[in-house]
Amino acid sequence: MNLQINHSVVPIVKIYVLRLSREAYLDLYNHISEKYPLEACGILLGKIENGIAVVTRILPLRNIKESRTEFWIDEKEWIGKILEAQKQGLEYIGLYHSHPDAEPLPSPSDRHRMLECPGEVWLIVGYSPSSLTMAAYRVGDDGYSLLSISTQVAHE
Repeated sequence: MNLQINHSVVPIVKIYVLRLSREAYLDLYNHISEKYPLEACGILLGKIENGIAVVTRILPLRNIKESRTEFWIDEKEWIGKILEAQKQGLEYIGLYHSHPDAEPLPSPSDRHRMLECPGEVWLIVGYSPSSLTMAAYRVGDDGYSLLSISTQVAHE
Protein backbone atom coordinates (compact mmCIF):
# COMPACT_ATOMS: atom_id res chain seq x y z
CA MET A 1 0.00 0.00 0.00
CA ASN A 2 1.40 3.40 -0.99
CA LEU A 3 0.36 6.05 1.47
CA GLN A 4 1.38 9.61 0.80
CA ILE A 5 1.57 11.79 3.88
CA ASN A 6 2.29 15.49 3.76
CA HIS A 7 5.76 16.40 4.95
CA SER A 8 4.15 18.77 7.45
CA VAL A 9 1.04 18.09 9.48
CA VAL A 10 0.43 21.83 9.91
CA PRO A 11 -1.99 23.39 7.42
CA ILE A 12 -0.26 25.28 4.61
CA VAL A 13 -3.40 27.10 3.41
CA LYS A 14 -4.28 30.22 5.40
CA ILE A 15 -7.56 29.75 7.24
CA TYR A 16 -9.99 32.64 7.72
CA VAL A 17 -13.20 30.80 8.67
CA LEU A 18 -13.67 27.81 10.97
CA ARG A 19 -16.92 25.84 10.58
CA LEU A 20 -17.81 22.99 12.89
CA SER A 21 -20.24 20.35 11.72
CA ARG A 22 -23.08 19.73 14.15
CA GLU A 23 -21.61 16.31 15.03
CA ALA A 24 -18.12 17.75 15.68
CA TYR A 25 -19.63 20.50 17.83
CA LEU A 26 -21.61 17.99 19.92
CA ASP A 27 -18.53 15.78 20.34
CA LEU A 28 -16.52 18.85 21.39
CA TYR A 29 -19.20 19.90 23.89
CA ASN A 30 -19.41 16.39 25.35
CA HIS A 31 -15.64 16.08 25.73
CA ILE A 32 -15.25 19.48 27.38
CA SER A 33 -18.22 19.00 29.72
CA GLU A 34 -16.96 15.53 30.75
CA LYS A 35 -13.50 16.88 31.61
CA TYR A 36 -14.78 19.96 33.46
CA PRO A 37 -13.42 21.46 35.73
CA LEU A 38 -10.11 20.47 34.07
CA GLU A 39 -8.94 21.84 30.74
CA ALA A 40 -9.84 19.51 27.90
CA CYS A 41 -7.87 19.42 24.65
CA GLY A 42 -7.87 17.72 21.29
CA ILE A 43 -7.44 17.83 17.55
CA LEU A 44 -9.62 19.48 14.88
CA LEU A 45 -9.89 17.50 11.63
CA GLY A 46 -11.74 17.93 8.38
CA LYS A 47 -11.22 19.70 5.07
CA ILE A 48 -9.66 23.04 4.15
CA GLU A 49 -10.65 24.82 0.94
CA ASN A 50 -10.49 28.47 -0.13
CA GLY A 51 -9.58 29.67 3.37
CA ILE A 52 -12.48 27.82 5.01
CA ALA A 53 -11.78 24.94 7.38
CA VAL A 54 -14.72 22.61 7.93
CA VAL A 55 -14.28 20.51 11.07
CA THR A 56 -16.02 17.18 10.66
CA ARG A 57 -14.27 15.31 13.44
CA ILE A 58 -12.57 16.02 16.72
CA LEU A 59 -10.20 13.67 18.49
CA PRO A 60 -9.69 14.20 22.21
CA LEU A 61 -6.17 14.19 23.56
CA ARG A 62 -5.09 13.57 27.12
CA ASN A 63 -4.17 16.73 29.03
CA ILE A 64 -1.05 15.42 30.73
CA LYS A 65 -1.04 18.41 33.10
CA GLU A 66 -4.53 17.53 34.41
CA SER A 67 -4.99 21.18 35.32
CA ARG A 68 -7.81 23.76 35.44
CA THR A 69 -5.54 26.48 34.06
CA GLU A 70 -3.23 24.89 31.49
CA PHE A 71 -2.82 21.95 29.18
CA TRP A 72 -0.02 20.01 27.57
CA ILE A 73 -0.28 17.14 25.15
CA ASP A 74 1.77 14.03 24.56
CA GLU A 75 3.39 14.77 21.19
CA LYS A 76 3.47 11.08 20.23
CA GLU A 77 -0.27 10.73 20.83
CA TRP A 78 -0.89 13.98 18.89
CA ILE A 79 1.14 13.04 15.79
CA GLY A 80 -0.12 9.45 15.85
CA LYS A 81 -3.75 10.58 15.74
CA ILE A 82 -3.02 13.10 12.98
CA LEU A 83 -1.26 10.51 10.81
CA GLU A 84 -4.09 8.03 11.31
CA ALA A 85 -6.65 10.71 10.35
CA GLN A 86 -4.66 11.59 7.23
CA LYS A 87 -4.87 7.93 6.17
CA GLN A 88 -8.67 8.37 6.34
CA GLY A 89 -8.52 11.44 4.10
CA LEU A 90 -8.92 14.05 6.83
CA GLU A 91 -6.79 17.16 7.07
CA TYR A 92 -5.30 18.48 10.28
CA ILE A 93 -6.77 21.91 11.05
CA GLY A 94 -5.49 22.57 14.54
CA LEU A 95 -6.09 22.16 18.26
CA TYR A 96 -8.90 22.92 20.64
CA HIS A 97 -8.82 23.36 24.38
CA SER A 98 -11.13 24.64 27.05
CA HIS A 99 -10.83 27.44 29.57
CA PRO A 100 -12.99 26.30 32.50
CA ASP A 101 -15.01 29.17 34.00
CA ALA A 102 -13.12 31.67 31.83
CA GLU A 103 -13.33 33.54 28.55
CA PRO A 104 -12.01 32.00 25.30
CA LEU A 105 -9.02 34.33 25.10
CA PRO A 106 -5.47 33.08 24.49
CA SER A 107 -3.35 33.03 27.63
CA PRO A 108 0.31 34.11 27.42
CA SER A 109 1.35 30.44 27.21
CA ASP A 110 -1.28 29.82 24.48
CA ARG A 111 0.16 32.72 22.48
CA HIS A 112 3.70 31.44 22.85
CA ARG A 113 2.75 27.93 21.73
CA MET A 114 0.68 29.22 18.80
CA LEU A 115 3.78 30.93 17.41
CA GLU A 116 5.53 27.55 17.30
CA CYS A 117 3.04 26.24 14.69
CA PRO A 118 1.78 29.28 12.79
CA GLY A 119 -0.47 27.37 10.37
CA GLU A 120 -2.62 25.82 13.08
CA VAL A 121 -6.00 27.11 14.15
CA TRP A 122 -6.54 27.16 17.89
CA LEU A 123 -10.15 26.89 18.99
CA ILE A 124 -10.51 28.03 22.59
CA VAL A 125 -13.73 27.20 24.40
CA GLY A 126 -14.82 29.11 27.49
CA TYR A 127 -16.94 26.63 29.40
CA SER A 128 -18.95 26.50 32.58
CA PRO A 129 -21.95 24.23 33.24
CA SER A 130 -24.23 27.15 32.32
CA SER A 131 -22.46 28.52 29.22
CA LEU A 132 -20.14 27.81 26.33
CA THR A 133 -18.41 30.42 24.20
CA MET A 134 -15.90 29.76 21.43
CA ALA A 135 -13.23 31.78 19.69
CA ALA A 136 -10.67 30.66 17.12
CA TYR A 137 -7.25 32.14 16.41
CA ARG A 138 -4.21 31.61 14.24
CA VAL A 139 -0.96 33.44 13.77
CA GLY A 140 -1.51 36.42 11.49
CA ASP A 141 -0.09 36.82 8.01
CA ASP A 142 2.72 38.97 9.46
CA GLY A 143 4.02 35.91 11.34
CA TYR A 144 3.76 37.23 14.90
CA SER A 145 0.36 38.76 15.66
CA LEU A 146 -2.80 36.74 16.38
CA LEU A 147 -5.71 36.78 13.99
CA SER A 148 -9.22 36.09 15.20
CA ILE A 149 -10.98 33.56 12.95
CA SER A 150 -14.71 33.64 12.25
CA THR A 151 -16.21 30.61 14.00
CA GLN A 152 -19.47 28.99 12.91
CA VAL A 153 -21.47 25.91 13.87
CA ALA A 154 -23.63 24.10 11.32
CA HIS A 155 -27.21 23.62 12.47
CA GLU A 156 -27.82 20.42 10.50
